[in-house]
Amino acid sequence: MSERDYYFDNAKFVLVLLVVFGHFLRPYIDEVLWVHSLYIWIFFFHMPAFIFISGYFAKNFHQRGYFKKITKKLLLPYLIFQLLYSVYYYFLYQKDSIEFDLFTPQWSLWFLISLFSWNLLLWIFAKIPKHVSLSLSLLLGVGAGMLDAEKWLSISRTFTFFPFFLLGYFLHKHDIERLFTWRLRSFSLFILAGMFMMIHFGFPDLPQEWLYGSKSYDTLGVPEEKGIVGRLVIYGASTLMMLCFLALVPNRRFSFSVLGARTFYIYILHGFILKYLHETKFPDFIMSIHGYPLLLGLSVIVVLVLGSAPIARIMRPLLEWQFPKRKQAVS
Repeated sequence: MSERDYYFDNAKFVLVLLVVFGHFLRPYIDEVLWVHSLYIWIFFFHMPAFIFISGYFAKNFHQRGYFKKITKKLLLPYLIFQLLYSVYYYFLYQKDSIEFDLFTPQWSLWFLISLFSWNLLLWIFAKIPKHVSLSLSLLLGVGAGMLDAEKWLSISRTFTFFPFFLLGYFLHKHDIERLFTWRLRSFSLFILAGMFMMIHFGFPDLPQEWLYGSKSYDTLGVPEEKGIVGRLVIYGASTLMMLCFLALVPNRRFSFSVLGARTFYIYILHGFILKYLHETKFPDFIMSIHGYPLLLGLSVIVVLVLGSAPIARIMRPLLEWQFPKRKQAVS
């Protein structure tokens, strides 16, 4: 396809905005019920959809040089920002020493390790019939809840979210375009609104840890049998909400579409801003004025700034190892 597919740029823009917004909401979820419900609602589908899209764009994994490409794109930035965040936390939290652990990803960096691992898993799962492959990924997902690994090399999240990555790999654009009817889009709005109401009124005490994908059933305080059932229910609800979200994404170019191509920068960098603000009096100010809706506006500003062309030019050498070419002198 010669022309850029703005559908996925639009989807990634909205999703990274939800990632930033969700992280801004985190300090307040124990204080206000509707904030907790909104947070849970976002986490049901925003990372599954992000991971689904990542799987969709992994269809060329078998091509020559692909492994080298993802190593350069994912592992090198992981190493750099694992160190940068460790140093940043040393100063921010006034720690006694720099805590650098190569095997325990700092905060949102888990996604880089998991994304690298999902691409590697394709070498096995892409060669298996689709229904068998997806079934095995679900078994791995529910089985991950029996591991007490949590954050170590993001193993738990890798297995838990792998079914969404694999589903994205197997589906094609024409499969997604089947969602673009007015009836399905109307139905999607109804479902997404209904899910929020169900979360808010039906499950107000649902622990958010169920949606992180990093907690074992033991940590969640449930026996394995109940944990497996709970995870399967979450898989079903997350898949439904993800498809509803995908049905509502517009398929044409907007002024914000270009930011969808820079979500990597936004995702990696927004933690520096967010972690700093959470160490100031900013959370107290928001709670004092009940200014939770303002967090959405702040999230938009963060996304616009971190996704801007100047930031992309500055960060591209660190995140994509692409350096500006020197202009040859004219003789």
